Amino acid sequence: MAGSAIRWGVVLGALVLAHAQEAAAQGAPAYKCMQRGKVVYTQIPCSAGAKPLGDDGRPRVNVRYQSPPQDRAVIARRAPLSPAVRQECRTLDHTLVEQEGEFKAKGSAASLDDEMPLVRSKKRFRELKC
Repeated sequence: MAGSAIRWGVVLGALVLAHAQEAAAQGAPAYKCMQRGKVVYTQIPCSAGAKPLGDDGRPRVNVRYQSPPQDRAVIARRAPLSPAVRQECRTLDHTLVEQEGEFKAKGSAASLDDEMPLVRSKKRFRELKC
């Protein structure tokens, strides 16, 4: 008889947990509470400071498909260069960003003369092996 009650308790607990997970998946938060010495899952907060299950207050961020930062690769590639060339590379980094922004801002009205400063900067960047 006692073994049967324990089995039913486990089954009931699993059903309650599955229901709580389903409710959380549907957008309704589930709360874990203690009532009469037992754990109860409910959709209504049992105390003023109750927090929803699975919510630590931070948004989930998935960074699996983002490319890693390239700072170390740039530093390694520029390490054998002389200090003057490295400084010119840093200057070209900022210049290229500005020139690309200006060129894109002109849109379809941009001419070949508008693109030439950007082309020269990119050529110098490649020549320096930045």
